[in-house]
Amino acid sequence: MHQLFRLVLGQKDLSRAGDLFSLDDSEIEGSLTEALEQIKIISSSSDYQTNNNDQAVVEICITRITTAIRETESIEKHAKALVGLWDSCLEHNLRPSGKDEDTPHAKIASDIMSCILQNYNRPPVMALAIPIAVKFLHRGNKELCRNMSNYLSLAAITKADLLADHTEVIVKSILQGNAMLLRVLPAVYDKQPQPINRHLTELLALMSQLEQPEQYHLLRLLHVAAKRKQPEVVQKCIPFLIGHLKDSTHNDIILSILIEIAGYEPVALNSFLPMLKEIAERFPYLIGQMARIYGAVGHVDEEKTQH
Repeated sequence: MHQLFRLVLGQKDLSRAGDLFSLDDSEIEGSLTEALEQIKIISSSSDYQTNNNDQAVVEICITRITTAIRETESIEKHAKALVGLWDSCLEHNLRPSGKDEDTPHAKIASDIMSCILQNYNRPPVMALAIPIAVKFLHRGNKELCRNMSNYLSLAAITKADLLADHTEVIVKSILQGNAMLLRVLPAVYDKQPQPINRHLTELLALMSQLEQPEQYHLLRLLHVAAKRKQPEVVQKCIPFLIGHLKDSTHNDIILSILIEIAGYEPVALNSFLPMLKEIAERFPYLIGQMARIYGAVGHVDEEKTQH
């Protein structure tokens, strides 16, 4: 470990901590894993939560380390130690006190988070980080949870398979009010439909409380689910979808889902035809798409009468 890191972390010498910023990134890059392991020892000590000097030393060192990792692009080399320190924060209290101030370990978790998770396009880093990241969703710190959800949504774009193992935790977090994670569900549905199907009724019940983009992600989830042709999902979806057709915001995607269902399960739509007719009269521009649903359902009726 670089001698200045050894001095600052070994002696917890706050007066010299600022000098770390005068060193070149390349000069300290080789010491970063060892420095992170030393920080983990300091932050895990029993008096860390009340020791302002140690907290200040750790905060400065983490800022210096994360800057050096970014500048030298050495995240893959130091990810194990960084994630190890991050994981150790879960053993401590992360809930803000009454004054809404972050606890010392929530500060560490927050400072490290962006350094790790902005590498959502690097699979080796994500493979280490995601199992730890999802644990932070249920630790009572709203700000950490919100930021984590943002990064997990980005990770879902490139590495949905890594998130799929944690679908149950993600669904529970959504049902506890973390609606931002809804955008993850369409990406993981094909790999893990069961936990989502199990909670589908509860997820659909959130619709009226959601912001418009989140409503759209919930409907995207239903579109992915409809393509899987699962009868129990279709039964739950249809009344919900037709109910929301009366609000013109998401007409397009809802009709796409209904047309999808009409293609393989037209009988399920039969009893809703009068309702669809009423909606078509209210929104004449939907008649073309409605006609496709009527056509599919009508075709089944014709077959019935011919047999």
